[in-house]
Amino acid sequence: MLVYLSLYSVFLIGVFIFKLFQTPLVAQAVLLSPLVFEKDIKSLGYRNLKRGLLYGSLSLPVWLLLPPSFSCWGVVLNNLGVAVAEETFFRGFMMRKLNNVAVSLLFALPHVILYQNFVSVLTFFPSLIFGWVYLRSGSILAPIIFHWVFNLSYFSLMERFPILYRSVL
Repeated sequence: MLVYLSLYSVFLIGVFIFKLFQTPLVAQAVLLSPLVFEKDIKSLGYRNLKRGLLYGSLSLPVWLLLPPSFSCWGVVLNNLGVAVAEETFFRGFMMRKLNNVAVSLLFALPHVILYQNFVSVLTFFPSLIFGWVYLRSGSILAPIIFHWVFNLSYFSLMERFPILYRSVL
């Protein structure tokens, strides 16, 4: 358990470094470190890929409500990378020792630190969904797809209602 909390603490330091200096490298390296140090990536949820794809596809109707803008493929691919890194760390790595609620609280904290708005507090709730989908599907692919779909839809919402993105501090 100490390893998990230590790695999470280093991640939070990386979030603060990113907030202060706009340098995401430390946080990104920590999020992806389980892929480097884990001998078998199946233990991180990279298994049951067909089932994960099936469960993940259940999130696609969200795009009917909030269709994402595919005009900038850099944003689309960046959000996919964020989803892979965050889900690998929080669902694949942290949920081995902690329950879904605890991991969702840990997931929301760096979002609050970075964005300091009410919407960032609400990341707790999609995180619960990502954890539930991970547990049901047995595959990290399902929450990765959910996360990617939710992020792109969120940015679509921000384009329509930019006041929601305003910082509170």
